Amino acid sequence: MNAPMLQVSGLRVQAGRKLLCDDLRLSVAPGEFWCVLGRNGAGKSTLLHTLAGLIDPAAGRIDIHGDNIRDVSVETLARYRGLLAQQQVDAFSSKVLDTVVAGRYPYQLGLGWDQEEDRTIALQSLAAVGLSDAAGKDILKLSGGERQRVALATLLAQDPDVLLLDEPTAQQDAASQLAVMGLMRDLSHTGTKAVIAACHDINLVSRYATHVLILADGRHWSGTASEILTTDILSQAFGCGFELVDSASGRLFIPLAS
Repeated sequence: MNAPMLQVSGLRVQAGRKLLCDDLRLSVAPGEFWCVLGRNGAGKSTLLHTLAGLIDPAAGRIDIHGDNIRDVSVETLARYRGLLAQQQVDAFSSKVLDTVVAGRYPYQLGLGWDQEEDRTIALQSLAAVGLSDAAGKDILKLSGGERQRVALATLLAQDPDVLLLDEPTAQQDAASQLAVMGLMRDLSHTGTKAVIAACHDINLVSRYATHVLILADGRHWSGTASEILTTDILSQAFGCGFELVDSASGRLFIPLAS
C-alpha cells in the first residue's frame, strides 16, 4: 500500500461560528482521485483552501509528505501541492502561454525566468486541456470556460504531487466536463499523484472518482466511491431523496422531487 501524500487528523474547519466539518480524518495516497461533494455553502472551497495551507483550521493537523504543512517552506509547498481556484481574476492583459509558464515558478528560483524547458512544459499542459491553439491569445479575451482550462493548464505546469481543484468543471460544456474529469482520473492513475476536487455533479463523481468526501451541516462521510455514494447518504447530505439507476455508463443517481 502506498504511503499517504496527504494525512489529515482531527481537522475542524469553521467559517466564522459555522462548523463545516469536525474531527475529519483523511489519508490520501498516490493513485487516488478524491471528490468532495456537498450542498452550496457546505464548506467545500474552504476545506480545499485549508488543505492547501492557506487557511488555518480551528483544530487538527495536516501533514504533507509526512511533514506538518505549517512547517513546510513556501517553495517546497508549491511543489508538494497546487490549488485551482473556482474563479480567476485577471488585472491586465497577458498571453495565454505566459500565464501558463507562470506555473513553473517553483522550479525557477535562482535560475532566472522562462527557460525553454518551462515553455515546452507549458505548451504540453495547454495541449492536455485542449487549448493548443490558444497559446498566443490574450487572457482577457477568453470565455469563462476557456479561462478555467488555462488555469488548469497552469496547475499542470506547476506539476505538484497533490492537485486541489475547486469546481474544475465549472463553466465547461458537457464534452469539456468529461475531458477534465478524465484528465484528473488519468493523472491520479499514474500512481505518482493524488487529486482532490470539489464537485457538484454527483454522477460525474460516480463515474470518475475513486474516493468521495461529503460535507453536510458539520457532518461528513468519507471512503471509497462505492461505499459513500449511496441513496441513503446522499439523501441525508442533500436533503432530498435519490433513485439509483444502473446504466451502461455506470451508476446514475436521480434526485427525487419532494
